[in-house]
Amino acid sequence: MSTIDPVQARRARAERRIGSPRTLAALWTAGAALFVLGALLGFGLIAERNSGRQMALGIRDFDAEPWINDAWYALPAAFVLLLGALPLYFLVYANLIGDPRPLPPVDPFTIALAGTTVGLLAFSGLWSQPQHVGFTRDEHFATVDTWSSSAWASYWLPLWLPALAAALTVVAFVTCTLLRRRSSRRGDAVRRMLTAGRPVPGTITEGVAISPGTRTIASWHFTYTDAQGVQRWVKRTNAFEWQNAPKPGQRVWVLFDPARPGDTSRIFVSRVSPDRAEDYA
Repeated sequence: MSTIDPVQARRARAERRIGSPRTLAALWTAGAALFVLGALLGFGLIAERNSGRQMALGIRDFDAEPWINDAWYALPAAFVLLLGALPLYFLVYANLIGDPRPLPPVDPFTIALAGTTVGLLAFSGLWSQPQHVGFTRDEHFATVDTWSSSAWASYWLPLWLPALAAALTVVAFVTCTLLRRRSSRRGDAVRRMLTAGRPVPGTITEGVAISPGTRTIASWHFTYTDAQGVQRWVKRTNAFEWQNAPKPGQRVWVLFDPARPGDTSRIFVSRVSPDRAEDYA
């Protein structure tokens, strides 16, 4: 039994976390952990691929097998840890700003991939090197085999693998930057519509059935009547916790562009309140 409302207590804790130095420090810590785990992933890639590169290039020294080949487990370990660290970064950022929707200025995918690039470069000296370039000499059988195209690809692996990681880092940064700008433009459009006019009420016609304690991504439908008296039905796909899944008959508030009422990219819906721009999606 408690004399404190748990809902109000959770809300108060969430408000204290917004902009707090402790939450900001937690975000920096999560970002540093992502970078380190990305570097560990780069190390693991070298450890996992080095033995295959040895075989492709004819590097045979069974009496002095490099220790890096036995560290292959760093790759799955780093991958699993990254799967946990990526959503943690988003969660801490949401706590810092008090809103789970905006993307952070530097997204966790870019941080992790940058760490992977640095790890591949920092540990590049661990790659095994062939005695001869372009051919493999078998001293026992006195034969010389010219490298195939796959062998050349393996030879240049220490160069093109970090280059690929760097390219993916740039792609992740550009993609998240574009998504963040798109989200910002949507927010500006909602604020302009709220300033220009009032939202109209709508009703959920098809909700989402979800088991307690779970989360899902599903489609739902709502209907509203535009300024010309035309009833319209709109389909949306969102992620939902089981507590806030939409149910048929629930009221929603709809913002739309009167000049283009059929443009779904200009239709925004709120299931929380009619006046707060951040509630519209």
